Amino acid sequence: MTRAVLSLGSNLGDRLAHLTAAIAELTPVLESVSKVYETPPWGDPDQPSYLNAIALVKDETATARDWLDRAQAIETEEGRVRDPNRQFGPRTLDIDVIVVFDAEGQPVLSDDPVLTLPHPRAHLRAFVLRPWADLDPDGELPGHGRIDDLLRGEPLASDVAAVRARPDLRIQSAG
Repeated sequence: MTRAVLSLGSNLGDRLAHLTAAIAELTPVLESVSKVYETPPWGDPDQPSYLNAIALVKDETATARDWLDRAQAIETEEGRVRDPNRQFGPRTLDIDVIVVFDAEGQPVLSDDPVLTLPHPRAHLRAFVLRPWADLDPDGELPGHGRIDDLLRGEPLASDVAAVRARPDLRIQSAG
């Protein structure tokens, strides 16, 4: 069995519908999903704001690569087009595999450029850590520390204020 933390984001089209569709696809393996947050774009400010959420998932047989393949298949179903010239550009749906834990609860580590684990920039992204803290306040990002501590550290402390909870928006799951 593996468990994974997946970060979901959308800033094109019906953003909430894209997140909801992703959760519907993940329902068979879904443990929980965070509240929805609205966040400014990261890495490329010339684009619309994002809706973001975190999903905690588990599967009896999935490998870390299976989580990536599943995420990319869902992105494709939602019309994701990858622009090789714009790494942090706008997208209908973006699902990042943040961390994977094996059956013993140990983090899966990978330096493969296709799937680096834990995600190499997760500790810098309030839009990942803030919703994750909702689901697992005692959670830890391997190699970086507790989620709550990371949210209070620099440079994240200033970014956290820009991550706004959207209680008016809810992701519906089929489960």
